[in-house]
Amino acid sequence: MPNQQDDQNSRGVSFSGTMPVQWEERALDGPLSRLETDEKNARLLKAMLVSQDLQYEYGDESGDRGVADLARVEAKLDLLLDMVSQLLRSEQQDAIQTTVLLWLTGASWISSDDHLPSVGERLWLALYIDSRLAQPLRLPVLVTDITSHGGTSEITVAFESLDEPVEDLLGKLIFRQHRRMIAQQKAEKRSGPD
Repeated sequence: MPNQQDDQNSRGVSFSGTMPVQWEERALDGPLSRLETDEKNARLLKAMLVSQDLQYEYGDESGDRGVADLARVEAKLDLLLDMVSQLLRSEQQDAIQTTVLLWLTGASWISSDDHLPSVGERLWLALYIDSRLAQPLRLPVLVTDITSHGGTSEITVAFESLDEPVEDLLGKLIFRQHRRMIAQQKAEKRSGPD
């Protein structure tokens, strides 16, 4: 992607990662299906945030009994998530594995030119953000731009009318991931050759 750093800066806080992505045309949503999707998205985002809290919370206090209990609970939850995820992996069959850039108001990803939506098309975008979870984040989007890069294209979308709790949780996740990405880059620079 040309000027990726400039592009990321203009979009504000963002993070990128490699993840499975799929999309489908979005017809007019009924209020019940949209409410159901919003509730699933909110539960998924809460689970990801809690999982990250557990993962990073007990890293400093390895001798504490409560920390050991948390580690055992997390290990059991991870096993349960893995088992359930195995059952649900069939839904990811049509997903493409690609680098996704995610920011508060939209996303972009790279796709082969043989499988592209159209600019102005309304889609359901499924992002499998956490590899441990088989359930995707399913967001209503509008395709705003498609830029060709010789055999592949970058698809850019804007989120459409996200539910406020989902928007807040998504913002927290993006901010957290962004902070971790910056911390990781700084650590790599410090440990790199002088």
